[in-house]
Amino acid sequence: MKKSNVLWLVLSKNKQQQLSKIMKLTWIFCVCFVCSLSANVMSQQRVNMNLGKTSIKTVFEEIRRQTGKIIIYNDDRLGLERVVKADFKEADVRAVLDKVLAGSGMTYRFVDDYIVIVPEVKAMRDSTVKQFQIKGKVTDKKGEVIPGVTVRLDSTSLGAATDVNGEFSLTLSMDKGTLVFSFIGMKTRKVKYTGQKYLNVVMEEDALEVEEVVVNGYFSKSKESFTGNVVSVNKEELAKVSSSNLISALQVFDPSFRLRENVDMGSNPNSLPDFRIRGNSGFGVEGVSEATFRNDPNLPTFILDGYEVDVEKIFDLNIDRIENVTILKDASATAIYGSRAANGVVVVTTKAPEEGKLRVSYNMNMAINAPDLSDYNLMNAREKLQAELDAGLYDSDDLYSQQLLRMDYAERLERVKKGVNTYWLSQPLHVAVGHKHSLYVEGGDQSVRYGIDVNYQANPGVMKKSSRDRFGIGFLLSYNLNNKLLFRNKLSVDKVKAKESPYGSFKDYAKANPYDQIYDEDGNLIKSYQPHVSTSNRFLNPLYESTLNHKDNTTYTEWTDNFDFDWFISEHFRLKARVSYSERTDKQEKFTDPESAIYNESDYQDGEGILKRGEAYSFQEKSSNLDMNMVFSYNQQLGSHFLNAVLGGNVIETRFENESYSVIGFPSGSMDYISFGKEFKDLTPEGSEGLSRLVGLFVNLNYTWNNIYLLDLSGRLDGSSKFGSKKRYAPFWSAGIGWNVHNEKFFEGLKGVINHLKLSANVGATGKASFEAYEAQDVYEYYKGQWYAGGLGVIMNNMGNTNLQWEKTHTFDGNFEIQFLNGLVSANMNYYVKTTKDLLADITLPPSSGFESYRDNLGELENKGYEISLRGFLVRDKDLVVNVFGSIAHNKNVIKKISNSLETYNKKVDDEQDNYEPGWGEAMETAKPQVQFKEGQSTTAIYAVKSHGINPMNGKEVFEDLKGNLTYEWSAANKIVCGDTEPKVSGAFGANADWKGFNINVSFLYQCGGQVYNQTLVDRVEDANLSWNVDRRVLKGRWKEPGDHTFFKDIKNRDRTEVSSRFVQDENVLQFKSLSFSYSFPTELIQRWSLERLKLTFQMEDIFRISNVKRERGLDYPFARIFNVGLQVQF
Repeated sequence: MKKSNVLWLVLSKNKQQQLSKIMKLTWIFCVCFVCSLSANVMSQQRVNMNLGKTSIKTVFEEIRRQTGKIIIYNDDRLGLERVVKADFKEADVRAVLDKVLAGSGMTYRFVDDYIVIVPEVKAMRDSTVKQFQIKGKVTDKKGEVIPGVTVRLDSTSLGAATDVNGEFSLTLSMDKGTLVFSFIGMKTRKVKYTGQKYLNVVMEEDALEVEEVVVNGYFSKSKESFTGNVVSVNKEELAKVSSSNLISALQVFDPSFRLRENVDMGSNPNSLPDFRIRGNSGFGVEGVSEATFRNDPNLPTFILDGYEVDVEKIFDLNIDRIENVTILKDASATAIYGSRAANGVVVVTTKAPEEGKLRVSYNMNMAINAPDLSDYNLMNAREKLQAELDAGLYDSDDLYSQQLLRMDYAERLERVKKGVNTYWLSQPLHVAVGHKHSLYVEGGDQSVRYGIDVNYQANPGVMKKSSRDRFGIGFLLSYNLNNKLLFRNKLSVDKVKAKESPYGSFKDYAKANPYDQIYDEDGNLIKSYQPHVSTSNRFLNPLYESTLNHKDNTTYTEWTDNFDFDWFISEHFRLKARVSYSERTDKQEKFTDPESAIYNESDYQDGEGILKRGEAYSFQEKSSNLDMNMVFSYNQQLGSHFLNAVLGGNVIETRFENESYSVIGFPSGSMDYISFGKEFKDLTPEGSEGLSRLVGLFVNLNYTWNNIYLLDLSGRLDGSSKFGSKKRYAPFWSAGIGWNVHNEKFFEGLKGVINHLKLSANVGATGKASFEAYEAQDVYEYYKGQWYAGGLGVIMNNMGNTNLQWEKTHTFDGNFEIQFLNGLVSANMNYYVKTTKDLLADITLPPSSGFESYRDNLGELENKGYEISLRGFLVRDKDLVVNVFGSIAHNKNVIKKISNSLETYNKKVDDEQDNYEPGWGEAMETAKPQVQFKEGQSTTAIYAVKSHGINPMNGKEVFEDLKGNLTYEWSAANKIVCGDTEPKVSGAFGANADWKGFNINVSFLYQCGGQVYNQTLVDRVEDANLSWNVDRRVLKGRWKEPGDHTFFKDIKNRDRTEVSSRFVQDENVLQFKSLSFSYSFPTELIQRWSLERLKLTFQMEDIFRISNVKRERGLDYPFARIFNVGLQVQF
């Protein structure tokens, strides 16, 4: 983000520190170089001009072209379009500047290698008035000096400017007043002067005036000279959207970053999010679980402070410590990650300690989570009883049964008349109040800095006794030796405790009948309810399980040590090395009480079965990760040519070993210790281990000519132990070009309207390796069931493939950027084609091989789409800034090729749907569409048989077969693609306003054009089991007699409804994602309280969701609305 009507540059004395700050500035000055000429030599440079009458701005550009140096100025104070005569021959730069600035009220300073244009200041020289001299130094928050700062006595023209060391001296005629400190790119600072002899003033960067840079985890580069596609989000922007969920918040900033809604798990605090960048790039037949996330073929790579981490680490990261998040999306941006880059890379950078006196920051947040049950439309007690009566549940041809049924009905009706109307949905829920605390202590000087971070978050879920609590502590120490060598070490320890609710699945409460009471007349919990005469199973009170000693707890503890070494060899050379080592211990403990209703089955009723009641499960895993990388960089400015070259490499080693066992046969729920169990469930404990190594070398070259023409080249060679011995290494590459049209001479006349226009494109090949460590190798297991003369035998568990290799993704990306009216309106548009080849898939083997399948590279998948982001300012003045934003993205996913194993999988799905029969004594399961993979279709396609609706003459559903014939017979062979869950377009929009310390931010998410299979209409309406509670729509639109034109079949028709296009519905969604308010107290006020910062916040998340499809969401765990109140204080 930047304030476009000001061109800023922040400098410091140290040249390498200059590079760091310069790369954060607005786009016109993004070509920032580490130069070798001194200010004296520069001032003696001579230039030739024959421009005649032209603008001051053109003169500045010509000086920059001929000297290769940057002139820094503030166009709010300098009339850039003022016409001057510019005819010079072998003229000294000073003479040129003197002439063009004459009469402008501005002068210039040579600060190291730069020319800073500053206002002329007047010093007092009246000897008859008593004078007071004040000196001081101006730095930024990191302790770096700021030369060229204007220091002025408020409401006067008296002032001075800081020198190259950030120091100033000012003579005043009074010992009281207000000094105003202003500088390009920084927030104006007012300081009370009461006669002090020396002042240390710290200035803050203005977020609206600082441009983003591309932080890719290994190095940073200016976005102005970059040809890749990235989205950067800073800490202030994140905080306005979410105070706790980083991954969910990123949807607002990047339209291609989308969470896949989990209608089952809802707001479960222990459910990891499932998300994509630019669609699916792999096949994922298996369901979503914590285990599959480790090898999810569609998840991006996460980089935290230069090191790769897993999604759970990011999910549990304290968002208060985040400085910046960068999403790398195309080959030019990600190629340096090679085999880990195909799904995109998310780079997270945390805050570093700042120089200065001891500073303490404390953030407190209280979160109120309220259950959201707006998607449920269940019957009350009277409605449910009437529905049962209408459906004939109390009718029978047998007279005796009819009498029993009527007695049943009368008893329930009597309860309803007495006012029994149990709202079961509220029973396992509560309004959860969580709290988060973050304490950060920092300080130091230019040589030594330190930071101590302590944080704790209690995060209860809306289902009772579910939670995810996080605790972390970290210590960072850095040492700067003469601005040449920088050492930094960060040690952190994190612990997470997760508890699942003992109240069971929320769907059990949604099914419970409202005419049943929870407690009997004596206040005792009713364990089960009398069933209908037509059924044999008693209905269990879902609250019963919560009274037992069930446990499902997971914890992990991780410690990490990161050591960084930076060597600023010279102005042009830099060497950076990093080493990270971490160890993690995961534990999971489950206990099922022997009194649980799951043991009501006949297998547990006899003597032997009773001894198998109760189960304890234990899982423990220890893992370690070693990550080392080294980067050597070189940059050089030679006239109009700028070259940046990076050579690097990294090594990663990951180890894990785990063990698990289940013990059954516990005498009671209170005896839950493992030693009380009778025997192992699976005879022996289980365990596994894994070791994988990756080594990579990469090179990146970035060339710009005159900051107009851009070239990016990247190459990487990766080797991994995961792959077959014949395919151990693989190359990856990218090439990008760019054109900064706005820097062309011919574009000068248009800059009043279009001040930024950039075109870029890139192509490349990246990869991914989302599978277990030993899939390319033969794996054996000892046969422990028998002892042979030669010892133990072995059994082959996995047939390896020596040719197994990386999946390769070939990407094309074209990008268009434009800004109008000095940044008043900006737009970014890009188009991409992403083709993933050699997709990993299972190959079906003949039974004689002893294996059903083995892994090979056979599949091919293509994603094609576009993304458009717009941003504009409605108001932009000194006190009030109002801006709006919007984005839209489209992605089309097509399977180009599949393996024979996936074809076998498709056939298996069809066979299961054709031949479904409920087991003896089991209730009939409703039909659901299954994931299938077919060439020419999407991985998110919905397969169903085309339906022509309910025949009004007989109430039967009419289907269409593949030949176009109408039939009453449903067959899986007639399934076609009836929709796609991937929306046609999706995106975000919102607005932000700042006024005198107040801020308000609103953001919305939307998606249009996708389809869903409305399972609620099947499960809870058409095929609703009226023994349980159901959706209110169960009696509406039903066929009753010939001639009825209805959507649903007869309620008395209990035949199973098969997967039909009748339930595929177009879905359009609008979600009010977040609303936040904040107020930052004025500096002048809080200084009286010895504070540096004080801010209050109020935030709401997931406020509402509007969809044209009415279906139940949050089946196992409900969704929630979140309300946050926060306090931020610094002293």
